Amino acid sequence: MLLPPLDVTLPAVKTLTDCADFSTTVSPYFHQLQALPQQIVHHLTDIEGLKALYVSTNPLITALAFCLFLFPIVLVLSEINKNYSQVDRLWSILPAVYNGHYALWAHMVGLPTKRLDHIMAVSFVWSVWEPQ
Repeated sequence: MLLPPLDVTLPAVKTLTDCADFSTTVSPYFHQLQALPQQIVHHLTDIEGLKALYVSTNPLITALAFCLFLFPIVLVLSEINKNYSQVDRLWSILPAVYNGHYALWAHMVGLPTKRLDHIMAVSFVWSVWEPQ
């Protein structure tokens, strides 16, 4: 699989100020969020196409799309159950899911992942561990 250049997917940040600048780190990638649903539907039966789409999309945008996907589901379940804290059921699982997403993306593009792997492992243990 041909991987896209990382400068297309990730912003070039060199200082702490650059990291905190929304106009540098997030807003240039909003066009990916708008196009993502159509691209997913277009590649739904093509695994290699989905992998290429996943790798070529900024991982923050993919995480945001997942969050926007979950939002109406949680809202509808809250209304059906008349229990308006449905998202509380997910709060211990979602950090592991998001950390796993970032680690998977980094593995697929060939970035160093030792720290991400540790974060993912700790958050996974935290998500599944239930004290007695």
